[in-house]
Parts: sequence; C-alpha cells; structure tokens
Amino acid sequence: MSRKPNPSTRGRSAMAACSNATGLRRRWFLTLSLVAAAAVIVVGVVLWQAVELSSLAAVSEGVDRWGPLLGGLRLALIGALAVVWPCLSSLHSRADDEAARARWMDLRWRVVGWLLVIELIIGQNLLGRFFSAAMHLA
Repeated sequence: MSRKPNPSTRGRSAMAACSNATGLRRRWFLTLSLVAAAAVIVVGVVLWQAVELSSLAAVSEGVDRWGPLLGGLRLALIGALAVVWPCLSSLHSRADDEAARARWMDLRWRVVGWLLVIELIIGQNLLGRFFSAAMHLA
C-alpha cells in the first residue's frame, strides 16, 4: 500500500528554505547585536572603573598616549576588510549566483570609503580640528 502525499504540505519545502534563510539572517543580526551590546557594556565598565580609580588627567593622558596606535589599528582593520572582502562575498553568495557576487564586489569600495570617512570625521577629530582652526583664524 502506498501513501498519497498530503496536499496541504505541497510547496512548503520552498517556503521553508526561504524562511530558513531569513531566520539565519535574523539569528546573525541578533547575535552580532548582542555581541556589540556586550562590548559596549564591557568598555563602559572599564572606563567607569578607570575614572573612579584614577584622576581625569591620568585617563586623558592614557587616551592621548594610546590614540595614535589605536587610530593606526582602526585603519589597518579597514584595510584588512578591503583585502578580505572577496572571501566574504564568496562565503555569502553561492558560486553559481554571479549577480549577487558582483553586487557584493561593488559594495566593497563603498563600505571601505564610508568607514574611512567615519574614521576621519570621528576617530581623527577632523571636524574638531577644522572648527578649532577656523576659530583661531577669526
């Protein structure tokens, strides 16, 4: 005796694949968000302890001392992202999907460019230096 397939399950395998990919993206987003939140909390606790255990001048001196090294590290990480990007795009998109791979490769320089702009404006205090120079000239 053979069983007939249940008509109510027809087409569900395609839906399961789509929802599985969406679920995987949501899971990655949630995981990365939790990691970022944990990192913010850890940095906040470390900074809070540093301020409470030492004077503000000592903390400022430490920031000034480590600033150039950390700025170089951030620029090195941005460069590493540009170099590793083709491997990341091949992991994200399947090898047979050339259109998705091309889109990922097009995004590489846009992402790296915006990271450099953010680093210059915030990390290197470009706006602060500009306004300070403008105030001294006026």
